[in-house]
Amino acid sequence: MILRSTLFAAFAVAVQASTVNSAVAGSELGAEKGDAAWIALRAQIFAQVCMGSAPDFSDVDAKAKAAGLQQTDSGWHMPPEVLVDVLEHDSFCSCFMTMQAPDQGAMIGALHGRLMQDYGASFSGPDSGLSAVAPFQIEDQEVVSILEPRDFGGETWVAARLSVFGSCAQGEADE
Repeated sequence: MILRSTLFAAFAVAVQASTVNSAVAGSELGAEKGDAAWIALRAQIFAQVCMGSAPDFSDVDAKAKAAGLQQTDSGWHMPPEVLVDVLEHDSFCSCFMTMQAPDQGAMIGALHGRLMQDYGASFSGPDSGLSAVAPFQIEDQEVVSILEPRDFGGETWVAARLSVFGSCAQGEADE
């Protein structure tokens, strides 16, 4: 069951992402919104920043900075619409990433495909690989990836998150 506060947090991140520098051109170097390169970049960011800092997310700031994201009051931003943040909620620590997704199925497929490519050996879920909820073992701790299509303000989004049981680590931003 998805917790209400988790969904609220995901929507809050999506709302913030849609208002932060939304007019700025993307950093995809020629990628068109929704094309394969645009989707692949978002899958790469999720893998590098959220999965790359799991299971304790203590170095999420360093990973986000290394990935070229910009720090804002709302988390880490990649123009025009991506926002990444770590939030503690309901006895879990989660790295959230929201992104627009003109084709939500393609976005979820690319995100899940990247997770399977990078972490498939530690995947502990069903063999089909089709689930939008995928548990992984990292450093002997279960990390659960949840990829959810969302509609907000007439646009389609994907709210991706990685969750671990327990409190968030107190990492410091790499300055």
